[in-house]
Formats: sequence, C-alpha cells, structure tokens
Amino acid sequence: MKEIRMDLGDRSYPILLDKGIIGELKNYVTKYEKIILVSNTKVGALYSEKVLDILENTGKNISYFEISDGEEHKSIESAFGIYDFMVENDFDRSSLIISLGGGVITDLGGYVAATYMRGIDFIQIPTSLLSQVDASIGGKVAVNHPKAKNLIGAFYQPKLVLIDVDFLKTLPEKEFKAGMGEIIKHSFLKDDDYYDYLVENAQAVKDLQPEEIIEVIKRSCVIKKNIVEEDEKEKGIRAIVNLGHTYAHALETATEYKGYSHGEAVAKGIIYEILLSQKLGYVEKEFLDRGKIIFDKYEIDCEPVKIEIERLIALMKKDKKNTGGKIKFVLPTGKGTVSVEDVSEDIIREINQEIDNRVIKGVVDIGTNSCRLFISEVEKNENKYSIKRKFRKYLEITKLGEDVNKNGYLLDSAINRTVDVLKNYSEKMASYGVAEKLVCATSATRDSSNREDFIRKVKNESGLEIKCITGDEEASLSFKGASDDIEGELLLIDIGGGSTEFINGSKNDINFMKSFDIGAVRVTEKFFVNDNHCEENIKLAEQWVKSQIKEAKDLSKRDFILVGVAGTVTTNVTVYEKMVDYDPEKVHMYNLTMANVEENIKLYLSKNIEERKKIKGLPPKRAEVIIAGTFILKWIMETLERDEILVSENDILEGMMES
Repeated sequence: MKEIRMDLGDRSYPILLDKGIIGELKNYVTKYEKIILVSNTKVGALYSEKVLDILENTGKNISYFEISDGEEHKSIESAFGIYDFMVENDFDRSSLIISLGGGVITDLGGYVAATYMRGIDFIQIPTSLLSQVDASIGGKVAVNHPKAKNLIGAFYQPKLVLIDVDFLKTLPEKEFKAGMGEIIKHSFLKDDDYYDYLVENAQAVKDLQPEEIIEVIKRSCVIKKNIVEEDEKEKGIRAIVNLGHTYAHALETATEYKGYSHGEAVAKGIIYEILLSQKLGYVEKEFLDRGKIIFDKYEIDCEPVKIEIERLIALMKKDKKNTGGKIKFVLPTGKGTVSVEDVSEDIIREINQEIDNRVIKGVVDIGTNSCRLFISEVEKNENKYSIKRKFRKYLEITKLGEDVNKNGYLLDSAINRTVDVLKNYSEKMASYGVAEKLVCATSATRDSSNREDFIRKVKNESGLEIKCITGDEEASLSFKGASDDIEGELLLIDIGGGSTEFINGSKNDINFMKSFDIGAVRVTEKFFVNDNHCEENIKLAEQWVKSQIKEAKDLSKRDFILVGVAGTVTTNVTVYEKMVDYDPEKVHMYNLTMANVEENIKLYLSKNIEERKKIKGLPPKRAEVIIAGTFILKWIMETLERDEILVSENDILEGMMES
C-alpha cells in the first residue's frame, strides 16, 4: 500500500492508495461515535453495503444518506437535506462524515463537513478516477450555484483520503475519460516526464492494469499535493491546477452541468487555453498538436466548442479566479510550465471566432400542434453538420394550426401562444450559448394567409427568424434525421398535426417522397369535433384518410423497414409501456405492433378527454388529438400491409440539426 502524506501542519493527513484496501477504513474511525456515510444512488447501489458492513463492525452508531446521481445535485438543496438529517439525528461536532462517491459526493460531503456546526471531521473515499486524482485531494469543497460552478464553498481538509483502485472496475468509460482529462492536465503543469509516461503506457492505463493505473494516480496525487502544500488556499501557485477550467466551467454552466462531464470539459478547456497561448505567442502550433495527441491516445474529444460570445464572456467573468473584473486563464507556456494571466475580451472574441468546426446549435420545429426545441453540439465539415452531443429537447403544445383548415388563417390566440413559447425558447438558447440557430415552420404556417404577420411578430418579439418550409423539405429533413442509424431501405412515416410525410428510400437515395394533407389536428377538427368518436365518425375518417393516401398503396409491394417518427408514434410507445418518465433510449428503435396500436386505441376510446389526460405515458396536452393520430397510424399500417412499425427518436429535429 502506498501512502502519500499531505503536509499541512495540524491539518495534515494521509492519502492511502492501492487495490483492495477499503478495509483500512476501520482503523481511522475509532474515535468517532456517530458516523454518517454519504453517497449517491449509483455508487450506493454498488458499494454502500460493503462500506456499511465495515463501519457497523466497529460498533459505532452508523447512518446512511443517499442523494440522486448527477452534477445538478451538487447543490445547496442537497446540502440542506443532509443538514436536516444530521440535526434530526443529533450529530454534533464529534461526529464524522464519510463521502463515498465521485467528485459530486466528495465536494458535497466536504462542504457539509466544513459548514455543519462550523466544521466537523470528514473522510474521502473517492470512487471515480476524477475524484481520486483531483476532487478528493486538497480540501477544496463546494456546491454549485445555478449561475456558476463551485461558487459556494470553502477550503477544508479531510482527515483521510482512501483510494482503492478496485472501485474503477465498475466505472463507465465516459467517467474514466473524465478522470483522464484531469490526469492529462497534471502532465501539463509540472512534470513533462509524466506526459511521456501517459503516452507510452496509454493502453495499459486504459486496461486498468494495476501497476500502471496506481502509478498514474500516485503521480497525479503527488503533483497536486506539492501544489497544495505550497499554496493551500489558492492565493498564488495553486491557481495553476485550474488549467482548462475557465473555459470548462463556462461550458458546464451553459449546458446546465448535463452536457459534459467535468473532465471532458477540462480537456476542451486545455486546448482552448493552448489556443490562447498560441495567439499570445507563448507556444507554437507543434505544442497544440502535442496536446491533441495525448487526448487522442485516450480517445477524449478535446475540440473546443463555439459558444455565443456574449454568453461565453459573461460566464467567464463569474469564474472565481478573477480579480478586478478581469478574466484570468492558466496559459501553457511550454513543456511542464504554465502562467496565470489576465486575457482581454478582444483576444477571447478572436479565438471564439476562429473556432469554426464545433458549435452549439439550436433548432426549432414549429408544427401544427406543437413547438419543439433541440440543442446540441455539432461538428461542421465542409458545410456538412453531424451531431456530436445532444443536450436537451423541449416540447410545448401550442395548437398554432387551430381552425386553420376551416379559416385559412392563424388565430390571434394561437399566434400569441406560439410566440410566448418561442420567446421562452429564445431565452433557453441564449442561456445555452447557442451560436447557430435554425427555426422552421411547417404545414400550419405555410397553409395560412397571414403567415407573414406571424413570422414578423416572432422576429420582433423573440428575435428568431422563421424559415417556412415546403412539405417536400419537411419530409426530406425528417428522412435525413431518421435514416442515419438505420441500414437498408426504409419507408418513413411522420404523422404531424396538419400533414403526414411519406419518404421511401435509403440514406443516399430517395425513391418516393410526398406530404399528404392528413394529420392529427386536421382529422380531429374534421371528424371528431367535441370529442365525438362515434363509430360513424371513425368510419368516415377512415374512408377519408385512406382515400388521401391511396397513392402510397403501391409502396406496400416494396421490401422496406417501416419507420415512424414524432409525437404520435413515440406517445403510443410510452402509453403501451406505461412510462411515468419519458425514456428516449427505450423509445428509440422500439417495435410497435398493430396489436399494440389497437390496444391503445381501445384504451383511449374508453375514456373521455379529462380521463385520457390521466393515462400513464400520455402527455395531457396530447389527449385531444391522440385518438386521431393513432387511427391515422393504424390506417397507414393497414394500407401498407404492415403489422409493425419501428419507432425512431430521430426526426425532423435531427435533420435540421445536420443541415
């Protein structure tokens, strides 16, 4: 077992490192009568029982507290939950907190220890690679503020850091890469030989070979220990451990702590700060290439992403390293050397402008019944886009196309509802730092006589510029979005509010494409007024729909995969599966059968509209049109002589994102 001593006078403590050493914990808790183990749902399910067994065998009074998994739970609300538990169970200054988990838990547990009764003892048991080499060492403890990462915190040292590399056996690949982002950061700070070791032993480290992974963790711990001992409270040299963090924290905050793991963001931040150093003349392009080589060895995406510049600067100004209103960066100046410097906003703007291969993009689909927003990171290559990382999707039922089939124009009330949603979407895109936008309106807008008034109002009130697309363009975008991960010939069906698109072909060759003027809203308004789904109305609707799509009948003879996208088909999956929370991974590539569809129809028809709003898996705002949409789906499957349809999560939003 390796022991690294953090030498801070009366705040000194050991860092124990090896495999299979969790049992050593019992030797460090003997003086405490009350102990609380803090973990999260993911780590707790794997290891809490084992650690609790060790603690309970000491005869102490042991409690366990668990929070949900995720960076968004490193919050003051989570801290208050732990405070409440400790107060209710009479924890005092002689009690002990043990943090079992990754960086979120070690930061949170340490913050609670630092602030409960003005400070009680705590022990760190880091289970992720990131927390083993960074978060658990050095006494920086914190929770996030919604406007900035780690804004609320303290410098407060643990009594022990116990690093058992056996925890890494269950670490997801993404989290391993997050830890490697911080480890690679250390190789830029003080020890150029460390860089060479990481490059030469990359495969062994990735394979978690004990000798190599322990050596890597030890070297990183020693680098951080030496820096902390010299500058415990970050008054000087300790600021260098924030290499990559000015940009990384801005990126994490913009994407609501869900877009990137901390280590992934740091990797991008390091390359960003090398670009700054290159711009300022400190390093040459070869140094930038050297940085990318090591991240590539560990298959870590280190390419910085263009964030809307005003949002980026505003976030960087909130960084805790800043003084006097100036933005500070840790800039690499050579092999194993860095410098903490102020960088002007003009230079930041120049670098942001030069980042043109990665961008945060937002797309909005304004449909007949709903309005949707999708935000992601995309890669640009010769004016072609590919989605690198999906952030968020939002959906609001706006009923823009209400009565447009009868009146020929958009109602003022429908326009106002939609504009309010688009104003909200514009604010969300601004918060995410969206640097490129595409807003498309489909059938309801293009069918209306007052569409220019609507488009102008949206521009004036939300700042968004609408592109009104044709039915063929809509179909093409839907096909582009859905066909990316399906091999072979397919027939894509996109049932919207005012129209339904049919597209037959493969990725590079479309055989048939047509937008039919049938949709869930259109059929509801035409045949099911006042929620009247009597047999006669259903029969009339069936005859009308099938007459509209008779041109597609010949497609039934072709050999294709029938694929459905958008709200009608995805909702039928969630209803059939009785999903309380929407699970995109379960919905994507789901085989929905005719029997499933008919069972759902029977369920819908058995309830009035208010009762339908309570069906598990059915969003209440879809209750009015889901019957028409599902009947359209059934009649399409009958026309095409198919008993099942493959459901894709990817649709026009993905197509727009890649356009």
